Amino acid sequence: MSRPDSSSLRPPRADVLLAAAFLAASLVQVSLAPIATPAVSVLVAVLSTVPLAWRRTQPALAALVGTLAWLVPTPGGYLLVGYLVSVVLFYSLGAHDPDLRRVAAVTGAGVAVTVAVTLLGPEVWQTAIGAALAVGAPAVAGVLVARHRAQSEQLRQLTEELVRERAAAERAAAAEERTRIARELHDVIGHEVTVIALQADAAAAALARAPERAAVPVERIRAAAARTLTEMRRVVGLLRDPDDVEELRPQPGLADVPRLVDDARAAGADVDLVLEDLPEALVPSLQLTAYRIVQEALTNARRHAPGAAVRVRVAAAGPALCVEVHSGPGGPPPVPDGGGHGLVGMRERVRVHGGDLEAGPTPDGFVVRARLPLPVRVGP
Repeated sequence: MSRPDSSSLRPPRADVLLAAAFLAASLVQVSLAPIATPAVSVLVAVLSTVPLAWRRTQPALAALVGTLAWLVPTPGGYLLVGYLVSVVLFYSLGAHDPDLRRVAAVTGAGVAVTVAVTLLGPEVWQTAIGAALAVGAPAVAGVLVARHRAQSEQLRQLTEELVRERAAAERAAAAEERTRIARELHDVIGHEVTVIALQADAAAAALARAPERAAVPVERIRAAAARTLTEMRRVVGLLRDPDDVEELRPQPGLADVPRLVDDARAAGADVDLVLEDLPEALVPSLQLTAYRIVQEALTNARRHAPGAAVRVRVAAAGPALCVEVHSGPGGPPPVPDGGGHGLVGMRERVRVHGGDLEAGPTPDGFVVRARLPLPVRVGP
């Protein structure tokens, strides 16, 4: 059986100072107005106040020792601080002793002693009831405070656990989105590599029969290789699940955004679409990201603000492609990154392209705004 840690039994400095202050006051009282013989007066003062030093580390023992002082006859009266010390000791018993049965036993002993001592004196029985309440009430108050403290600690721990679970869920959602992005970019890059292979065959055939015609497929190979390198830079760090056997299919782009808006309108949404200054031949992964942002933003608007007007704008602004979806009021706006992982996925897609995403409430609704840097064109 292991011994208790001595540091856990050491009384706190504040309690030692409290006990010393009460002891000094009691010694001054018994020296000026003795309540018994000098030795007995000092004994009562020590037994009544010194236990305060252990009121938190050994609350049951402190309360029992303090109760012993009541059994010492004092014909000359009582300590002035005696009732206050009793309240502090039994409150500390209820607040700091985790064993409710021990608290009840010590409190019962204290009540029995104080009632017996009171009834043996000249006081009437009503005084005994008051003395019992002076012992029992602080103990009950201490138990209630301890229970409230324990509930607050449990709530704090639960809050921390929820925060950790939410962070873990967001990391999982981001990882899942990265896997999805990798799969989609795999499809895009696979198409470009296929183009390179076909043009390489054409170039090889031209070199064998008509070398002057090889320049065209070679130039197309160079352009396709440049596009593929651009896409490959976005794939770095993203892993595709080897167990994912989903059938490959063409991925949507900016040309599919009008169809996406039409579907939303067919479902009863009031959607206004603006496509302007869009550059030609945008890389497929950038178009796919813009499409997904519009898709997720329309879904959020339909879920959180049904019936509200939605404005969708996709336009080139300088060296970047800007995607903005503004939904009007019509319900509680979605909290960014809370309750779902749509915004987490959007941020992950935008991050892959080196862009930035803003999402949050506005005075007249909710806005999702993404800025995607346009890649520098290489070749035709």
